[in-house]
Amino acid sequence: GSIAAIGNAPTALLELVRLVQAEGARPALVVGVPVGFVSAAESKEAALALELPHVVARGRKGGSPIAVAILHALLALSAEAGS
Repeated sequence: GSIAAIGNAPTALLELVRLVQAEGARPALVVGVPVGFVSAAESKEAALALELPHVVARGRKGGSPIAVAILHALLALSAEAGS
């Protein structure tokens, strides 16, 4: 039931992809929005290939504030659905 949210390190997202593929890790949701020029777009494309629920912003843009905004939006939607 965990949520893996990565907003600042493409290498962390690539490691998460590896853990899912090679080690059988199964987070309930992957939020992959790392920012940068080196491996950011590639790490996001790798995350898109996972057969897990995911939110990914394609390209080089992203960052920790975007990851937090996505999580806040999901929490708000969840609270509305529970009302």
